[in-house]
Amino acid sequence: MLAALPGTALAGAWTQPQGDTLVIVKALHSDGRGWFDDSHHRTTFGDGQQFDGNGRSRQDQLNVYVEHGLTEKLSFIGNFYFNDVGFSNHDAVNGRQQTTTTGFADQEIGLRYALPSAQNDVWRSAVQALVSIPAYGRSKTYHPNNPSANSDPALGLGDYGLELRYSRGRGYTLGGRNGYVDLGGAVRLRGSAASDELRVDASTGLSLTPSWLLLGELNVIQGLGNGRGNFDVAGSGGGVGFVATGTNYDLTKLQLSTLYTAPGGSQWQVGYQQPVMGRNTGAAGGPFVAAWWRF
Repeated sequence: MLAALPGTALAGAWTQPQGDTLVIVKALHSDGRGWFDDSHHRTTFGDGQQFDGNGRSRQDQLNVYVEHGLTEKLSFIGNFYFNDVGFSNHDAVNGRQQTTTTGFADQEIGLRYALPSAQNDVWRSAVQALVSIPAYGRSKTYHPNNPSANSDPALGLGDYGLELRYSRGRGYTLGGRNGYVDLGGAVRLRGSAASDELRVDASTGLSLTPSWLLLGELNVIQGLGNGRGNFDVAGSGGGVGFVATGTNYDLTKLQLSTLYTAPGGSQWQVGYQQPVMGRNTGAAGGPFVAAWWRF
C-alpha cells in the first residue's frame, strides 16, 4: 500500500506502469507588488526606483503535464506551458504604464528512468533528463540592461536548456495514515547568456481519508552566477534579440494543496503557492486549481 500511494500523486522517484498515462491540467494565477532585492529583502516594486511604488506583476498560466509509461522502468515526460504575463507601474512622466505578453512559453520534454532497487528496499530512485524548448520568437524575450529594446515581460529564457535530475522517495505511515516523501536534486543548464541553476525539491503527501490527500512541496532554485550580461543575438536590429539573463539570484517557494479523488477516478486539486525567500526575483504568490486524469 505504501509503495502504491505515490501513484495517486506526482512524485519524481517513481515511473508510470507500462502503458499508463497521467495527464494534469493546471491553471495558476499570481499577482502582487512584492519582489526580493539583491540583499534578500522583500520589498515592493518602485521602492528606490523611478516610479512611485505602485508597480505590480501578474501571471496567468495554463500548464499541461503528461507522463506515460513506455516500459515498467521508463516514462515519457511532457510539460507544456501557455502564459499571460504582465507588469504595470506609475511614474511621474508617463503616468500609469502597463505591458503584457501572451503566448506559449518554454516547453519541456524528456524521459525518467527508475533505478534498480533491492526487493525489500523501501526507497525508490529515478533519474530524469528534460530538454527545454522555447516556443516563441526573440521579440518575446527581455534583457534587463536594455529595457528599451523590448519592454514587454518575457515569456521565458529565449534559448534551449537541459535539466538533469535525481530523485529518491519512499512511503511511510503517520498516525495510521499512508504517506510518501519525494526528494529531488537537479542541475539545469541554460543556453545563451542565462546562468545555470541548481534546483532542490521536496514533497510529501498524506492520505487524510480514502478520497482526500494533503500535499506539501518545497522548491529551491539557485542561480550559479555564470551567465553573461549584455548578450545580443547576431543580426537582431535594435537589440530586440537580447535574451533574458540574471546571474545572481535564488528563489524558495512553498506550496500546499489538497487532492480529491472522485468516484469516477478523476482527481481535483486546489492549492496555493508562495515565494518565501529570494534574491533578485519576484515575490508574487497565488492560488491554483488542477484536474488529473489517468488512462
